[in-house]
Amino acid sequence: MAVNSNEFRIRQLCEICLFRQFGQDILGELAKVAIVRRIPKNKVLTHLGDVPRYVYYIIQGKIRLSAPLPDGREFIFSDLGPGNTFDLTRLFSRRPSNMNAASIVDSDLLQIEVAFMARIFEKHPDLALKVIPHLCEATHEAQERVIHTAASALSTRLATTLLRLTESPRGMTSMDRIDISQTDLAAMVPASRAKVNRCLREWERRYLTQYDHGSLTILNRAGLAAVALGEAAFDRPMIHIAHDRASPWHAPGRH
Repeated sequence: MAVNSNEFRIRQLCEICLFRQFGQDILGELAKVAIVRRIPKNKVLTHLGDVPRYVYYIIQGKIRLSAPLPDGREFIFSDLGPGNTFDLTRLFSRRPSNMNAASIVDSDLLQIEVAFMARIFEKHPDLALKVIPHLCEATHEAQERVIHTAASALSTRLATTLLRLTESPRGMTSMDRIDISQTDLAAMVPASRAKVNRCLREWERRYLTQYDHGSLTILNRAGLAAVALGEAAFDRPMIHIAHDRASPWHAPGRH
């Protein structure tokens, strides 16, 4: 199947839970205007302050949503992967973006013009009513994350972040390994890189995770979930699993 064929675009639209409710006729209309784009690494799709013209679905790759902080640091809100959508709020709001969106690896995206979606909603107002609950749920989840970040200890925030980063959209299998630097993890939590490093070293001693040259592996997902829920503290023993690799913490060239 050709990557930019109408059939391929319809199949990708059907992967989006939100659009799946629209029916085949509407999906056919969307497929005619949707564009599959290859985005090179480090390409900025949306700048802070832009009014985005498109909504995006990630076919493959990774898109980072981030914002600069007053002290010069970067706050990483989320790294989105295959199956995720972003800029959906542009369907109902023309406010400037409060984050940058940029590819951190070569990525393939399905791009749909917001103006076309607006015309679809004018012709089919019932579809807009199907979209609103989805956006409300996303807003609620974002608010919960902010509250959780403000109220939680570093270990809880970091565990929650790792579980979220390795969680796949519905219908897809969750990952147990991601490629990410400790600097980027610190920007997501947020915390200093040194504190994130200490936390990961403690988790490695307890066989929860392993970090090796920019690659993080979850060894005990249930144990990490307990930390995320605040049910496990550093002074509480955890279940150990077999671990036959030498610790890389003091190896040369760590990132």
